Amino acid sequence: MVNNRGRPVGGSDARQRLLSSARAHLEAGDLEETSTRALAAEAGLSHTLVNYHFGGRDGLVAAAIALRIAPHDVIAASTDARGVLDLDRLARGFVEVWERPESREPLVAFAREAASGSARSAVLVEYLQHSVFDALGAVIGTGPARRVAVAVVGVVFARYVLRLPAMTALTRAQLTELMRGMLPRQRP
Repeated sequence: MVNNRGRPVGGSDARQRLLSSARAHLEAGDLEETSTRALAAEAGLSHTLVNYHFGGRDGLVAAAIALRIAPHDVIAASTDARGVLDLDRLARGFVEVWERPESREPLVAFAREAASGSARSAVLVEYLQHSVFDALGAVIGTGPARRVAVAVVGVVFARYVLRLPAMTALTRAQLTELMRGMLPRQRP
């Protein structure tokens, strides 16, 4: 049951039902074409619960991808209360997340799927563009955001997907230093 503001009344499994519906469409490769209203209807819920539980479609898509931590969360955790992105914290956070064994494999699967050209890759690329790149560009500008994207994608594929020995030989500290050196300079 939902009140007039779209909030669940009493205990609810609405979040899990929405996730199940979105994951089924992600697996089928048609999540991009499936509306938020259709996903909610399949779950027997109001479409307003997508915003309530996930903050919108992008949040639901990110959750459906089943990452333990989504890329936009790393950016949010690296941004201070004034909205200033700390690029040192971003580099450390990126390495910390990717080096955790429990998050590495889902993230590698995410990267491979995004690059695969499959039906699902379009949804993943749209999520990355909207929730990660556009959000980052709004904070630091499009040019610097492009430099961050090149650095991140380069490290992801060289170290984690392709497993190039020159990259896998780096310690966490060396990788963090390399990442920070590739990111744009911090504005004073």
